[in-house]
Amino acid sequence: MPNKPSNSPLGAFLAALREEKIPCILMGAMAAIEQGAPLTTIDYDFWVHLRERQYIRILKIVHRLHGTIRARAFYELTDGTQVNVTFKPDGLRAFAVEHRGSRLSEIDGERVRVLPLRRVIASKVAAGREKDLAVLPILRRTLALAKEVTSVERKRSSTQRKRSIAASKGARPPATQSKSRAKRNKR
Repeated sequence: MPNKPSNSPLGAFLAALREEKIPCILMGAMAAIEQGAPLTTIDYDFWVHLRERQYIRILKIVHRLHGTIRARAFYELTDGTQVNVTFKPDGLRAFAVEHRGSRLSEIDGERVRVLPLRRVIASKVAAGREKDLAVLPILRRTLALAKEVTSVERKRSSTQRKRSIAASKGARPPATQSKSRAKRNKR
């Protein structure tokens, strides 16, 4: 995600949502980019936890921040940043469930929940739009690579933990013992 100062219009928008007690989750391509997907996009998509008929609350925030209302759920902030909000995205579970499964991140000085990549994929599959279907191979490959990296990191962490435990007990680390055994077995 592009780094912007904490007083950026997007940061102010997120702060206003927080102040108005409107929870949101970053979704769409920007959520995928946040998780390493090699995509480009020009907008931020936020799932807001409001009933659709309460969209006027978002309009008031955009107006107060001197943004431009392009459509009921599409806004341009004062620096040109484009923001889409959605009230019920395709292919996702209840907001509370997805919110619990999302991870915290920071955008422009504001904490925000980010939809996990596997859930971004589910949403794009359900939406079925050509532009969403076109990026699915990239998103799936990014997810697969992330799982591989996580697996390698877990193995490395486990090995380090074992070595640390062995060192604290005064024993030789498992890797060293294995090398010694290998030398003996060669003789």
